Amino acid sequence: MAENAPDRAVATAAATVLAPDAAHAVAALAPRSRDVVSTVVTHASVRRFSGDPLPEDVVSALEAALVRGPTASALHSYAHVIVRNPERKRRIAELAGDQPWIDHAPLLIVGCADLRRAREVTHGQGYRYNAHDLRMLVSATADLTVGLQNASLVAQSLGFGTVMLGGVLNGSLEIAELLRLPPRVVPLVGLSVGRPQGGHWPAPRARLPLPLLVQHEQWTLDADAERALLAAHDAATRERGDFEGRRIPWAAMGLGGEDPVPEGEYGWLEHTGRKQGRATWIAQGAKVDVDLPAQGLRVRSTGEVDEPGA
Repeated sequence: MAENAPDRAVATAAATVLAPDAAHAVAALAPRSRDVVSTVVTHASVRRFSGDPLPEDVVSALEAALVRGPTASALHSYAHVIVRNPERKRRIAELAGDQPWIDHAPLLIVGCADLRRAREVTHGQGYRYNAHDLRMLVSATADLTVGLQNASLVAQSLGFGTVMLGGVLNGSLEIAELLRLPPRVVPLVGLSVGRPQGGHWPAPRARLPLPLLVQHEQWTLDADAERALLAAHDAATRERGDFEGRRIPWAAMGLGGEDPVPEGEYGWLEHTGRKQGRATWIAQGAKVDVDLPAQGLRVRSTGEVDEPGA
């Protein structure tokens, strides 16, 4: 195949979601994209971007990737908002926990659960909406995350870095207002995309030992083996200093006094404990309890009647 010649299969698939010219441009990208195995296995999050804008054919490829993945029950219970406006990105960065890699990346994708569309269709057909919003929220989160991961892989295969953004949930209600989202369309996860600053790609970070993450047929990992694997992983992260530059400040724990963990002893176990034990989780949890109902979701009860016209 000639270099940059459109891939017909890609063009046909892309044309199911893109205009013909955009689908053709995406197909022309395919021959110069990196293979799937290499892209997945060498993944590393990029948090320093050059700021150079993404070419339009790459943006089209991201759009196709966002929506060509599998979707539960063919509902497409998600919506993605692509943000390139600098001021809007800057505000979202603040709302998502002051994350500079949102502000500095040339493109941000905000992944939203859309529990509006299926409800409106159900009512439009004259039926009561009996679906439980909590279950639908889980399903929608899976759908939108698949889309963001697909977009991330496409971007990386073409030489662009990405980082997933869980902090979007922290400012969900305010981000929804900023993006003028309708009720029941809820920002949950984001993805920053751009060229790595200076062409620098971070080295892939270590993962937990495979037996902790992948089991075959049935769960065979006993508690002692799990503790031993975690201890070995923790020792390796302390020896390499993997988390020293990411240390959660002791003040964030709300426990008072001086940091009891000396330099060189801060590994995966301590980082994980502090990450989940920070006092800020209390306020963030309370905010989510308010934000989701404020955006029209019914996540605490199956007993509410939701008739057409309600």
